[in-house]
Amino acid sequence: MEVSSRYITIKTHVQGSAYESDFELKVASLGLSAEPGSDDIILRNLFVSIDPAQINSMKSYSSSQKSVKTESGIIPGQHIQALGVAKVLVSRHPEFVKDDLVVGFIHWGDYRVQKVEMLRKPDPTIEFPLSYHLGVLRYFLS
Repeated sequence: MEVSSRYITIKTHVQGSAYESDFELKVASLGLSAEPGSDDIILRNLFVSIDPAQINSMKSYSSSQKSVKTESGIIPGQHIQALGVAKVLVSRHPEFVKDDLVVGFIHWGDYRVQKVEMLRKPDPTIEFPLSYHLGVLRYFLS
């Protein structure tokens, strides 16, 4: 099965503050099946963070791109990575099954095929709204 997945990109590197005109909505077809033998999972994104620090990644150069090991610039036209909450649609990984909720780095878009690195399941005994996993409370909800 194939779906149309909408996602957000930057048109060009941001200069100063970001404005709506700096972004572009794109659509791509995505197959909802994982390759046999892979450990890919397919996610439907439910919530994504819009972190002020991401503005630095949208610039052609920022000091944080050199000082923070995980920080790198966002390339215009490509997916914008972000912390998010998603639902597993298809899984070839033994630790994740259909309908599991996951928290981790996904992107600003509807669907995503990805490896399970940097994903975790939220603690089901904690009764906070899922969106709380994207803010400062995420450090206390694992």
